[in-house]
Amino acid sequence: MTRAIETGCREVELGRSMRHWLDKMGIPQGGPSNRGVKGQAERLSRCRLSFQVSRGGRTGLVNQNLVDAALFLDDEELPARGVAHTLECVRLSETFWEQLKRHPIPLEEAAIQSLQGHSMALDLYCWLAYRLHVLPNARPVSWSAVKAQFGTGFRRLDHFRPVFLLNLELALAVYPEAKVEVSERGVTLFPSKPPVAPKLFAIPGCKNPGKDRTSTSLGAR
Repeated sequence: MTRAIETGCREVELGRSMRHWLDKMGIPQGGPSNRGVKGQAERLSRCRLSFQVSRGGRTGLVNQNLVDAALFLDDEELPARGVAHTLECVRLSETFWEQLKRHPIPLEEAAIQSLQGHSMALDLYCWLAYRLHVLPNARPVSWSAVKAQFGTGFRRLDHFRPVFLLNLELALAVYPEAKVEVSERGVTLFPSKPPVAPKLFAIPGCKNPGKDRTSTSLGAR
């Protein structure tokens, strides 16, 4: 998504080797890492989201692909071992691309690397980055709502809460601008600066000029 915003084009090149991918993301080389990244890339490419919309007593359904097309190449450098290909490039779906341009989420790559191995902390960081910089005022979130979003693997709230608070500390450590208050009722989110200051990128244009081409685009590294 960052690369698409930087170039102003929904066709994104990701690299011709797994080694390039892993180096860019700061993931150590190795069999488990290679297989995990390959498998996740393929799952994301096949991902399809469904949204149920209710308005005026009527209910509708919207299906959304993240990716219209993806090119997978055999990686000669690192044998697949169960996952046959490396993802080289993707073309984001037009609807997803339009929403991404309207609502870019600024994330700090160094923060993502620092939170490796802490999946809940990474989820919290992304959640705060998405919510805080667009809040018009304080927004309370109850513990039950927090657990429903981040604690589906926990049966009891009293078991979930200390794990959540520990991961929240990790997320706030890499996002010090975030203003969050914890109380007995839940978590209160306050309007905050984004973790990365938005920047304007000059757009060179896509390989296939046309409706995807813009003169400037708002994004963040």
